[in-house]
Amino acid sequence: MQTLSKGDFAAHIGVTPGRVSQYISSGMIGPDALEGTGRNAKVFVAKAVEQIRRRRDIGQALGNGIATRLELDPAEPDAPAAIGTTEQQTRTPNVDDALKQERLQAERRRNRIAAEEDATRRGRLVDASQVRAEMTKMAQAIDDENAGMLADFASAVSAEFKLPQRDVLHLLRKIRNEKKAAAAERARRRAGSLPEFVETIIEESAA
Repeated sequence: MQTLSKGDFAAHIGVTPGRVSQYISSGMIGPDALEGTGRNAKVFVAKAVEQIRRRRDIGQALGNGIATRLELDPAEPDAPAAIGTTEQQTRTPNVDDALKQERLQAERRRNRIAAEEDATRRGRLVDASQVRAEMTKMAQAIDDENAGMLADFASAVSAEFKLPQRDVLHLLRKIRNEKKAAAAERARRRAGSLPEFVETIIEESAA
């Protein structure tokens, strides 16, 4: 099992020798991870790394301990992955595992949001409520314009065929209302066959 002096172990995990001494005095590195005692004690690398990973709290891991290197090279003979004991194979997730998972999820969220914003800018994603409102306004404007033409149509027919303009206008409005009702029913049936949402595949940008 690989051992290092406290100074070399400090360099190995990216902390100061004083920090390693604090780990030992606080019990974060236990006596079973040391060979010898006192100033000349050596550190069992794999065991000490695993103890630090397991025992440090989330606040320290996210604070000044975030740069601490607590991963062993799997090629090292005393790395947990190479030892293959049942305890190590079924190791309970620790603070570092949780941090990695949180970072992964946060990165995925950032990528997803960036992809959605990019799709929105390129017109692939739109606000459905805003589209409905604009389409309703457009349809109403067209309907109002058509309704305004009926008076002109009635006047032209009345003059051409010597009919009362009021009667012609009444007939045109009646026909228009019937046609509008039939068109609305057809549109309702078509809308009933459409899905409420349309799936859009958005490619997330690489991190």
